[in-house]
Amino acid sequence: MFPVILAQWLGWVCLALTCLAAGWRGRRPERLGAALVAAAWILTLLVEQRRNWLAPQTGMFIVDLLTFAGLAAIAYWSRRAWPICAAGFQAVAVLTDLVFHINPAAFYRAYYMSNFSVGFLLLGAIVVGIFFERGPPAPISPR
Repeated sequence: MFPVILAQWLGWVCLALTCLAAGWRGRRPERLGAALVAAAWILTLLVEQRRNWLAPQTGMFIVDLLTFAGLAAIAYWSRRAWPICAAGFQAVAVLTDLVFHINPAAFYRAYYMSNFSVGFLLLGAIVVGIFFERGPPAPISPR
């Protein structure tokens, strides 16, 4: 397992590479998704409570909830598969936030490790959208 500092550094590098790939080869849903995730990561740095890591992270919960809403909107309006997966991953982050609010001391390590994992899963979903869903979506035919 990586130390937290290395995982954070690796996360920012992966975020930058994902945003560059989305700008270079992604379509509008991938560019919006990458921008949304990048904004969420930056906002998380601004709202996290570093003085007391065991305090409920209400600001992070709000950022995660808004990110989930944005990814769900992208999933609704685009006919791509990756936003559905990304919204599902982000729903796990929102649920983890809620569990951490219930008992912060018991779920401290799981909370932070799951948030790291969800971040990498979100980036992976966007990369799948960039490189594997490049063409126009197939038309929906009535049954």
